[in-house]
Amino acid sequence: MAKKTALVTGAAGGIGQSVVRRLVADKNFKNILLIDHPSRRESLNEFIASFPKIPTTPERLTNYCFDLTDLNAGKWLECLVDARGKIDVLINVAGIAPHSMAPLVKTDLDAAKIIMEVNFWGTAKLCQAVLPFMQANGYGRIINVSSISASMKEPGNMIYSASKAGVERLTRSLAIEAPFNKNGPPHDITVNAVAPGVIDTDMAKQLSGKMVEGYKQATPFGRLGKPEEIAEVIFWLATKAPQFLTGEIIRVDGGFLA
Repeated sequence: MAKKTALVTGAAGGIGQSVVRRLVADKNFKNILLIDHPSRRESLNEFIASFPKIPTTPERLTNYCFDLTDLNAGKWLECLVDARGKIDVLINVAGIAPHSMAPLVKTDLDAAKIIMEVNFWGTAKLCQAVLPFMQANGYGRIINVSSISASMKEPGNMIYSASKAGVERLTRSLAIEAPFNKNGPPHDITVNAVAPGVIDTDMAKQLSGKMVEGYKQATPFGRLGKPEEIAEVIFWLATKAPQFLTGEIIRVDGGFLA
């Protein structure tokens, strides 16, 4: 089996780290590129240093730090991918949430713009930069991370919800575009998204204790999700899911919206 190269954004976060660990455990991934914001450079370095110094493991990990909202981010990404020659798997985990919830009439839209810039446009930039290389190689797996917020009525959280709804629409549309090949059979490229429920990460710590308890009580297992559970679904989509599974949003919320 040919060795693969994967690119993971938001790699310093809870879900991102779990995804990277899962990829490292699979020897078929020769290179794993980690991307996160410059403010998380130290966390990213510490994360890489935490891996056991067994042969090849540290060498398989390379970290890059830049701001996805930067106007030049798309060009930097293209240069990065071009230097690597190929990206087989793109996993867009990077995302941010508001520190507090407020109705639209009390929302500072200029301040909230960053949520859309990171969650939606950041994902779009990565897909745009990587897809041509996947099409040139005839193979690719793209997995975007959405949220159950995209499917919920959440007064006070509409900007975040809208950003994730955009990710889901992007995923479905790109699943149709990506395989197109005017010169031959369709490319073996699938595009899917995972929509986590409330996961036990730093982002969940922004929620009030009352809200967290409410989420727990609304699931049959009475707990928050684990980052490793999301990573396992993402890994399956990246490696074992059938080609005919594309354009799907897989909800992993412990039955919260069942």
